Amino acid sequence: MVGVGGRSGGCHTCRRRRVKCDETHPKCERCTKAKIPCEGYARDLKFVDEKGRAQKRVQIKRQAYLEAIQAEEAQLRANRATKLEPTNRPVGKVSPPLSLVGFRDKVELTFMLNKLFAGWRLFIPFVMRGYRGTEDCTTTQTVKALSSIYFGRMHHDKESFDSGMISYCKALRLLGVDLKDQKAAFALPSVTNVLSLVIFEMMASSGGGMIQHLGGVHRLIEARGPERHQTRPELDVFEAARLGMVHNYMEKKKRCFLEQPHWQTIPWAKHPEAKDLLSVLCDRKCHLPGLLEDMEALRTGQRATPADVRNLCQNIHTQLQELYIWRAAWEAEHPNCCSIVELKDASIPYSSALHFTSMSRAVEIGHYNTILLQLYRMGRILMGPEFSPTAPATSIPVTRTNQDLLLPADPKSIQDVAMEFLRMVNYELMEPHQSAGYFQVMFPLRVVFEVFRPGSKEWDYCQRLFIEMAENGGFELSRRMMPTGICGRMLMDEEINT
Repeated sequence: MVGVGGRSGGCHTCRRRRVKCDETHPKCERCTKAKIPCEGYARDLKFVDEKGRAQKRVQIKRQAYLEAIQAEEAQLRANRATKLEPTNRPVGKVSPPLSLVGFRDKVELTFMLNKLFAGWRLFIPFVMRGYRGTEDCTTTQTVKALSSIYFGRMHHDKESFDSGMISYCKALRLLGVDLKDQKAAFALPSVTNVLSLVIFEMMASSGGGMIQHLGGVHRLIEARGPERHQTRPELDVFEAARLGMVHNYMEKKKRCFLEQPHWQTIPWAKHPEAKDLLSVLCDRKCHLPGLLEDMEALRTGQRATPADVRNLCQNIHTQLQELYIWRAAWEAEHPNCCSIVELKDASIPYSSALHFTSMSRAVEIGHYNTILLQLYRMGRILMGPEFSPTAPATSIPVTRTNQDLLLPADPKSIQDVAMEFLRMVNYELMEPHQSAGYFQVMFPLRVVFEVFRPGSKEWDYCQRLFIEMAENGGFELSRRMMPTGICGRMLMDEEINT
């Protein structure tokens, strides 16, 4: 697990001398009076070794998976045995089956690079940075762990799954060594290696390991500072990591450092062209964890004065207005990019799907609806039926070009916003971007299902989608999303929404 060292607030010199520091900044007076150089208060990375717990978790996962595979193989052998017919014909010598052992690693790696996240830009091109193909290379072991677990999930191959678990343990050990080295800890491969382990845990388990590794990504990126993410490879990896970190802090209802203005400006200083509409939308999403924390503090009575409520209402109004400004810009930049496709499937809760000219457009509107849904629900909790989600849109001009999408000023209920997202899922889970679609849909869908009544057609549809993500996409984590997410409901408003 990645952490930031420094149990004492004293300067490095006093800590090394084991004397009490007066903690005066920028240099302590104790060092000044002793006429010795004060080394300051810079924080350094520390690796907390949780190898024992990690290995135990790996053994449990591995044993459960192997038992399931063995049971499945036993059933297949029994089925085949009933179909065999006795024969008296002489049987010649049968050649042994071709083994994949010699080139298994290459097959698994090629499969992952060509299949996982196909159709959507993510950090896959950068996950290979530092890859040497040797046993003592951290990137090699994290990539092997991810590619093996993905191949094992998608093909029900126990040898690949087993190999992925072994590589995972090796990767944890090597990563621990890297993070004790200041230079290696701040290098980009350390970030991409932990990101690879995040996705590994999404496939291998039900969420605990993923949350730990996302916390590690958070601490690594925060310790690196926004200036270290200004070159294009670092900026792209930072963008890929932002949404994962935000979703993690939304689950925990804890404010995230990414909402701070310098984290939304400095990384793009050298490449302002990279600040596209999706990046700006992610800026808006970075404010949700803090709002959820404030809502939870209000619910539990930690901060519940009239001034607290007024400030929170004003913040929600401001965030809605900023979100609607984004939506107007999106409508102007992407005219006529959405169309209706009629469906004839009685098992789904809508009769027509929303299809887009590209996966990017669908992902953007999906995240927009996720943010709108959370802000709408917060407004209803605070202000009741009098809350108007369209009021912040009155001064924002927008020309409708996509006839089938909701605009900021359109009348809409909480369920209308959620249904617009559900109607996009049919397109996002189509080939050739189905695998990327599972990844992009998972966390927004986790926000959407909270507004539907348990047992309703919409609720059951969400549950089937999560199961499909696990069985067809390899993301075992999705099985844990229903009925209350990874860490419980994000907002306690069941009576309002159902």
